[in-house]
Amino acid sequence: MSWRIDVRCAGSGGQGLALAAVVLAEVGLAAGCEVALTQEYGPEARGGASRADVAISDSVIANPQCQVPDVLLALHDKAWRKFGAGVPAVRQALRAGESVAVVDRDLVDLAPGTPHVLALPFEEVAREELRAKVVANMLAVGALGRLMARFPAELVEHGVAQRSPAAFRELNILATRRGWAMMDALLEADATVLVAAREAVGGDGAAEEVTSDAGARA
Repeated sequence: MSWRIDVRCAGSGGQGLALAAVVLAEVGLAAGCEVALTQEYGPEARGGASRADVAISDSVIANPQCQVPDVLLALHDKAWRKFGAGVPAVRQALRAGESVAVVDRDLVDLAPGTPHVLALPFEEVAREELRAKVVANMLAVGALGRLMARFPAELVEHGVAQRSPAAFRELNILATRRGWAMMDALLEADATVLVAAREAVGGDGAAEEVTSDAGARA
């Protein structure tokens, strides 16, 4: 049975969400999947809300446009409101459990009782544990990789390495591993979260075996 996952990466300009989306696209390509990537920016070069949508499928993607993502990543409140909670169709999909959101716990102001939202401290961990706030986006990539449950961790790390400058490669890979572990712990701790994730992305809660030509691309 064919599958498709639409991921929307939304944040403030300068948070590296476009790079996060490109990494996810690279992972899909390395796994032999079809991929489509579209981006939208606010009027400001830095600080404005921006988004990048990634469609990954095991079959031809006839329409690359994403109206309602299966997974929404929001690393800033203004992006959450513009591309997530402020979009009626996305808001309805979250309520119905047809989508799941992953947000920065400290940077997104969630209304009480917002359903199907997984909140993790990406920027706090990047700043306090890894000593580099700029790798919050790679923490998020790791978390999304675990949530999507389509690709093994090694393939996600390979995608990160391919898109990282030499000076940041080791740190970005470390952040990716940490983000994967953060999401893994969250899914294990709360069965309702795991069920919601399965319903939204169609996975089984554990990374599936995917044939990869990553070694040939290295």
